[in-house]
Amino acid sequence: MKEPLLPVVVVGSATGDIVLRLPELPHDSEYWEAEEIDRQVGGCAFNVARALCRLQSPVINGIFVGNGTWGECVTAEMEKLGLKVTLRHPTKDNSWCFAMMKPDGKRTYVSVPGCDDNWNREMLETIPLPEQGYVYASGYELANPTADELREWLLTSPTELTLVLDFGPRLIDIDPEFIQALPADRTILSLNKDEIALLCGVGDSMTQASRYAKEYGFTIIARIGAEGAWICQPDRDPEYVSAYKVKVEDRIGAGDAHCGGMLAGLSQGMPLRDAVDLGNRVAAVVVSRPGANGAPAKSELADFIFG
Repeated sequence: MKEPLLPVVVVGSATGDIVLRLPELPHDSEYWEAEEIDRQVGGCAFNVARALCRLQSPVINGIFVGNGTWGECVTAEMEKLGLKVTLRHPTKDNSWCFAMMKPDGKRTYVSVPGCDDNWNREMLETIPLPEQGYVYASGYELANPTADELREWLLTSPTELTLVLDFGPRLIDIDPEFIQALPADRTILSLNKDEIALLCGVGDSMTQASRYAKEYGFTIIARIGAEGAWICQPDRDPEYVSAYKVKVEDRIGAGDAHCGGMLAGLSQGMPLRDAVDLGNRVAAVVVSRPGANGAPAKSELADFIFG
């Protein structure tokens, strides 16, 4: 008899994304004309939820929806995915941002905050937590100085839930005491090269992530871009999971896609290595398409031809 899928609680934000392509980032008093590449709903949590839904994994929706133009867009996108709106802010709109992208795919963000910084215990208690499963959160919420109750909610979450955290570029703003207080035996950290250097130490990414995992007890998924990923666990040697070759359109949402794919695999009962491999596949598809909206459906992923 097939085991039931484990649900994934996705907590965080949905943001409006406007993606611009520029020859280079502007300096003071310079004038540049940009090409608008896309205008869509993104945000780390929403990108992860979208990937999970398209891969037919059960999602418990803990994403704020605002009141305003972007809130209407978020509601429409959630309806397409079959996600019920459960958290609605009465006045503020969703946050939104410009992603300014250079020809090499690297980008700089300018964010306009919205309703996503209004986490409180009373609201968090309305999110139905399963007996078993996974909880995803990103650094954009965890670094917020007003998110004490969200951080405490994660620290005191039921012991049968595995926390999957992607700190992202806001890692530098997250209180180290919070990271050290995380339940290491049920926490998976997804980190790219820059984040590994910041959290674990400068040097070879796999070596530093493995050392940190052994010292503090976390499981670390070390994402090394086009080279694939390493699984670093406290009680095992690092395990390499190779990447899939594609022609890169841009790298927007690559880390979110990897988390979404990995979580889909874990939800479906895959061993961690196979789940990370699924994350590599989903991320490869996303970077081969413009913007963060390229997470594939199950059938698309099965038919996708890698280079």
